[in-house]
Amino acid sequence: MESSLTGLALATLVGFAVGLERERAKRERETGALGGVRTFALIGLLGGLVGVLGSGALALTGFLVVGALALWSLTRAPGATSEVAALVVYLLGLLAGEGQATAALFGGLVTLGLLTYRERLHRWSAQIGEETLEAAVLLALLWGVVWPLLPEGGYGPGGVLRPREVWLMVLLVAAANFAGFVLTRLWRERGLYAAALAGGLVSSTAVTVSMAARAREHPASWRTWAVAAGLATVLMYLRVLVWVALFAPALLEALAPALALWALVNLAACLLLARGAGGGGGFELKNPLGLGAALLFGGLYALIKLAAYAAGIWLGAAGVYAVAALSGLQDLDAITLSMARLFTQGGLEAGLAVRAILLATLVNNAVKATLGYLGHPRMGFALALALLPGALAAWAWMACCA
Repeated sequence: MESSLTGLALATLVGFAVGLERERAKRERETGALGGVRTFALIGLLGGLVGVLGSGALALTGFLVVGALALWSLTRAPGATSEVAALVVYLLGLLAGEGQATAALFGGLVTLGLLTYRERLHRWSAQIGEETLEAAVLLALLWGVVWPLLPEGGYGPGGVLRPREVWLMVLLVAAANFAGFVLTRLWRERGLYAAALAGGLVSSTAVTVSMAARAREHPASWRTWAVAAGLATVLMYLRVLVWVALFAPALLEALAPALALWALVNLAACLLLARGAGGGGGFELKNPLGLGAALLFGGLYALIKLAAYAAGIWLGAAGVYAVAALSGLQDLDAITLSMARLFTQGGLEAGLAVRAILLATLVNNAVKATLGYLGHPRMGFALALALLPGALAAWAWMACCA
């Protein structure tokens, strides 16, 4: 009895909350849309009662009744949001009456959020654009269609080549890049530095290239472009830590203090450099998600992992460092994930993996300073001064404390 009363109360509460929002929306837009607080609360209660009774025929009848009410309402007012919401509230009430309180509460909160933030969602969808939507669909296809078809594997020397693992890395990096790209689009109106921080989730190197191009076009603002590139690089360190935390948490004890110190010193240097720098407006990054880019990263990850494993066996630590340095010229995701997976699979010692990641980071910073210099010499020097102290602090910590 007590559980039934709880279910009925939750069903009514979900309907009441949705009805309250619908009544507010109806007043604001002066529409004749279906019902308000009382109507939706009763629809929720109806679903709850049917759920408590547990009759499938009665549940279908109730759904048809609410559906008929929704169709009648559609003939009186344009738009179908309230009518669909009524059907959802009935089904959520049904779940609550059947004792699935968590599912009903979750569905109710999602429904309420979608209705309440209608205007923001419309603005957000307008900002996203067709290109971003296509990228999201491609990401879903890569995840839901390609990944399940790949073999687990364990090919090559030491069994380090595993197709499903390679594709998982591709998907995770692509998802992170896509999230950063969307944030860049959404935050560009907040200014250059906010967009640069979001761009660091996509590719700090791509942000640096963009800022170097700005420096060639507007050399007087070289300080602004250097700060933006430096801020994107700070996000790169955090991204590296996330990958390690996901795939080799045992490495965090050695890597996290050094890389966090590096990030903090670089951030402080960027803030100092930003004093006196003007604004620079937003900037555009190309959509990083494409089939070609995904295949390229997958190949790069597999190649680096295989090369690092072979170099570790044949050349020792020097070979691993050479692979890390070469990898840092292009990207940090592939070398970070490769080192993390090799460590967890027993193919690499912890200290060697950490030092390889830090070496790749150092090389990548040098690449960014060089790119900045090609844009404008002052930007290059400023970027080097912003990035170098953090590197020195991190390596000093590793030498003294690790």
